[in-house]
Amino acid sequence: MMFTLPLGIGGFAIGVAYPLMVIIGIHHTLTMVETSLLANTGFNALITICAMYGFANVGSCLAFAFRAKNDKVKSTAIGAMLSQLFGVSEPVLFGLLIRWNLRPLLCVLFTSGIGGAVLSAFHIQSNSYGLAVIPSFLMYIYSAHQFVIYALVALASVYLCFILTSIFAIPDDILVPEAIVAEEIKAAQAEAQTLTDQLITAPVSGHVVSLTSVADPVFASEMMGKGAAIIPSDGNVYAPSDGKMSIVAETGHAYGIETADGAEVLIHIGIDTVSLAGAYFQTKVKQDQIVKKGTLLGTFDITGIKDSGLDPTVMVIVTNTLAYMDVAQIVKSHTAIQLGQQLLSLSTDD
Repeated sequence: MMFTLPLGIGGFAIGVAYPLMVIIGIHHTLTMVETSLLANTGFNALITICAMYGFANVGSCLAFAFRAKNDKVKSTAIGAMLSQLFGVSEPVLFGLLIRWNLRPLLCVLFTSGIGGAVLSAFHIQSNSYGLAVIPSFLMYIYSAHQFVIYALVALASVYLCFILTSIFAIPDDILVPEAIVAEEIKAAQAEAQTLTDQLITAPVSGHVVSLTSVADPVFASEMMGKGAAIIPSDGNVYAPSDGKMSIVAETGHAYGIETADGAEVLIHIGIDTVSLAGAYFQTKVKQDQIVKKGTLLGTFDITGIKDSGLDPTVMVIVTNTLAYMDVAQIVKSHTAIQLGQQLLSLSTDD
């Protein structure tokens, strides 16, 4: 049999395989093997190894109960653990292990395998079958040696899975208290209610290109928000809307505006131009200054930027894109655009 292989190799394989058998519902077929073992040898080493799955589950539940800040997750973990203590693993399996990106399940599989390997190496075996976790200790009272080793490995499995799950498998979203999550949702809803549809105009003259086509992966991936880009034809940059200057970079290469209608617009002049440390840029406004649409924000030397081996393309990005239903480029790519012409449409509903 596999559990007789040296160094606990077979025990590890069975310990890892058993939880997977539970998931697909074929673990009951092992009862026939256990019955055969008891009939022929009087002992059952198979259930001993498989039992470590239950103790690993207990450790996983404890980790979720101690680490989670979300009350619902805590309640789920505690309830699942109480069921597992008497052999019912489905609440743990489907309420925690599979639900959270399978990382808790991987911790359980590893722990179950290690526990099975140690028990197999020490030739620990029960004299019965059908009992799990707390009741399972009754199957080893026939021998003090068997009982003590089994109890020590079982408790060690709980501890190991608790540590592994705590370090590697607790998802970040349940580490945030529910009250904070509720406040963030409330704030987002309030912000969405105050936003209105808006048109953002071109801060420079030039030719429009798609934001996704620019040679900067951060902007092109729209990680910072949706928008558009303009290959500038002159070196003056103006406010695309009424608002407040939230960002005025000392280097003059970036400006942020919180518009009167709630949009957060970033104007970024050039790619990697921060490396110029302000050369070829001049700012005309200050942070927190209130500006009107068309106010001159600053100037930049297109020729100087190009001579430095850099791209002067101007990116116009709505950084609070997620607050809108849609942020769309109005002017087609590779089309000329004049300063003050409508560039982006921001919609708050369908």
